[in-house]
Amino acid sequence: MSAKYITQEDIDGAASDEVPIVIGFHSDNPFDEPTAHKRYVPADWYNDFLHATRMKHRVEQSLGAMPGVVSIGVSPGERGGDNSRLIVRLQDSDVRTMMGEIPTHVEGVKIDVESVSGFESISCTDTLRNWSSSTAAIRGGYEVRGNSNAPIGSVGAPAFKNGKRYLATCQHIFSGNDATGSTLKHPDGTSLGTVKHTKCKEDYAMVKLHGRYRIERAIRYSGYNGISGHFSYDGLGHLKSRGVNTQKVGRTTCRTSFSKIQTTAETIYTAPGCLPKPYSVFHKDNSSGNDLKRGDSGSISFYESPNNSNKCWLVSFINYEDGKTNDVFGIGIYRLADFGYNF
Repeated sequence: MSAKYITQEDIDGAASDEVPIVIGFHSDNPFDEPTAHKRYVPADWYNDFLHATRMKHRVEQSLGAMPGVVSIGVSPGERGGDNSRLIVRLQDSDVRTMMGEIPTHVEGVKIDVESVSGFESISCTDTLRNWSSSTAAIRGGYEVRGNSNAPIGSVGAPAFKNGKRYLATCQHIFSGNDATGSTLKHPDGTSLGTVKHTKCKEDYAMVKLHGRYRIERAIRYSGYNGISGHFSYDGLGHLKSRGVNTQKVGRTTCRTSFSKIQTTAETIYTAPGCLPKPYSVFHKDNSSGNDLKRGDSGSISFYESPNNSNKCWLVSFINYEDGKTNDVFGIGIYRLADFGYNF
């Protein structure tokens, strides 16, 4: 997690009831090494969050292979409120038979069970759908096309690795489990670029754009003047503890707000795509199913940068919606940073 970035000076500077954590990483130039952004948080809250995370990993070992388990996640506690808990999501058809297999607590951590129905894959404004293929600058939220049975998706954000710039979108708008070599297209059929790196379980595709195009470090209609970083795993817990509202911009529903981050989870079952999908971030839908629709896949959730209110930091890809609870979820950007990508 954050430990390797925490210095003795950080530790010495903490109050007796606080600990330093890294809530995310930022850079003015994405080709430079990103800078860790640190924050002091209540020690009891953080220790409780870490303990719940360890228990999540234990529960995954015992329940992850059982039929009907959709996801196993940590719901970080609120500061001064309830402790962190685990949420096990079960398919509707398996709740009755599986309930007896799931403990109510594990080493003091409460386990709640939620039932979910089928998952739906996830056309905002004319600007996002009908942007001109002669436009050189591409921004997050624009419509793009793959070659699957449901090929419509959204541009996520630029990703930078080894001195190269990529357009990040979702894997499942392409056919098969490996989209490497596939062509990303404009809605009018114009070729935009070629998929160079992809992982099906994480559901991302990194596209090298043709020379005439450039993916900007910005999300259209986000309300912010660009992207300057991303939140870490600990940073997601910090956001959850504050009850903040994250947002996303996608080609179908444009800019919408989620009520809060609910959990970080190992998602066992989803459709479509590869299984399991690790490192998912769940958001509570704020509007009874209107926040995410088909074509929004690949969009990215974001929140205000903690060190520059004019910029935003990225939270997660937004790829799926649970048709019953309207929770939306996708891979945490911190996980993509583990693969060496900067944002």
